[in-house]
Amino acid sequence: MRAPRPSVLSGLLAAACVTAQVPGEVSPDALFAGALPRLDLRLEPAALKALEKDPREWADFVLVEAGGATLKDCHIKLKGSAGSFRPITDPRPGFSIRTDKTLKKQEFRGLGKFQLNNCAQDGTMLLEMLAGEMARKAGVPASRCTHAWVSLNGKPLGPYVLKEGFNSEFLSYFFKDTKGHLYDGGFVADIRPDMEVDRGDPKDSRRLKELIGACQEPDPAKRAERLNAVLDVDAYLRHLAMEQVFSHWDGYSFNRNNYRLFENRADGRFHFILHGMDQVFGDDRWYVFRRPGGLVPDALWSYPAIRARYREQFVQVYERALRPIDWPRRALVAAEAVQLRLRPVSAEESKRFTDRGREASERIARRLDYVRQQLEDASRLRRAGGTAALGSYHWNRSTDKDAKANEPDFDGRGCFRLGIDAEGGADWRLQLALPAGRYRISAFVRTKEVQADPAKGPGFRLRLSGQGEDPAVKALTGTQNWRSVTADFAVAEDSEPTLVMELKAAGGEAWIDRSSVSLTRLP
Repeated sequence: MRAPRPSVLSGLLAAACVTAQVPGEVSPDALFAGALPRLDLRLEPAALKALEKDPREWADFVLVEAGGATLKDCHIKLKGSAGSFRPITDPRPGFSIRTDKTLKKQEFRGLGKFQLNNCAQDGTMLLEMLAGEMARKAGVPASRCTHAWVSLNGKPLGPYVLKEGFNSEFLSYFFKDTKGHLYDGGFVADIRPDMEVDRGDPKDSRRLKELIGACQEPDPAKRAERLNAVLDVDAYLRHLAMEQVFSHWDGYSFNRNNYRLFENRADGRFHFILHGMDQVFGDDRWYVFRRPGGLVPDALWSYPAIRARYREQFVQVYERALRPIDWPRRALVAAEAVQLRLRPVSAEESKRFTDRGREASERIARRLDYVRQQLEDASRLRRAGGTAALGSYHWNRSTDKDAKANEPDFDGRGCFRLGIDAEGGADWRLQLALPAGRYRISAFVRTKEVQADPAKGPGFRLRLSGQGEDPAVKALTGTQNWRSVTADFAVAEDSEPTLVMELKAAGGEAWIDRSSVSLTRLP
């Protein structure tokens, strides 16, 4: 493992409001030890036809483990959504399995409910397993995973990721009382009164309605009181921190998807459970303090104290679960373990995990490097004179047209480029979480034939969104070689201002040297 880096995050920790207690990690992480499970799913022709007609309805089948038990009266249905769903006639459908739906105590190696993921959106077949380990290390509920070799009526389908289901055993790792309601968020849907109930009484939605009502409370003081009574706020903030680390765009806080919601009867408060992490670590530059969206975060984010608590929770998650562990090396070790277990079944598939492990390791390494850089930048910007290099952040362009905004190399420099077309100009935007203070954004810029126009705009400039044109700052026009451009602005309180690099003019182009874009907190 890598030696832990000295922490440079004292600025963020000093800004935090409350010291949270992070739950203990789940141990052991390994779902199965020993030989790789080899599973044959035996379905009668009628069951196959039923799944072909309605893949979301349970069908009967028999689960046979090579060298192990044969479990009858099991149930199976297909899983997956827009990107990962495959029909039963496909070479690699994904499955949800219940062994205990009819026979209540029947389990497969301690599991009455589990999934066989086809990894249609994860070529490494490792990401959900590794993300789950990271989450559990941080005290955030997430399922354990292993790998299995799967056949359908004797026909090999290949290696799958076997993921434990959300049942009482899973819940017992994180909660003393497992009898509360467990809700399935569904497909791209926010919290609502008619959520699917995985566990509990579908007729009793009283507490769920209390959560929804608390989020919708118009009075800020009452909303805070009601939310604290029905939601474990710090637990949600840790959940959000892991979504940010994973760049989990398809989770609750950024797509209202892939989540479970559990009512912990021990304290009467709700907790979020991570799910669907087969597309994580896809955006290296994802900003760790990106503003989330949805019923719960929208209700919380109007409070500066909550945003400060989020910064604290993020740093604690980082210091506890990410910084001390060499996660890229862990990915390689995990891949090697799969290779060894898979080799007796398929030497060809075993070899593929060399590349899979390398890819997963590299993706995790790149992402965690950016996480570290962003945390260090956030710490520096909490003191006068501190500077953050913003070129490596994920800036959002205001158009989907490459002719107006793209990221080319120019003059040997990586650049943000802006152009003009018949519809007008374009801009690049970056929202940051900043403390109150005065700031200066700087960049080296080159322009070509930028034509100012009273109706269409003054040319190229840097500015803060919502802050009108500053007459003291002259926009860049004409054809100019590389030169420094700056803009000063003030933030009255801890907030999330949006920085803008824009070109508005009658015509022309501008290139911004990515490596030169920086933000400095002024004395």
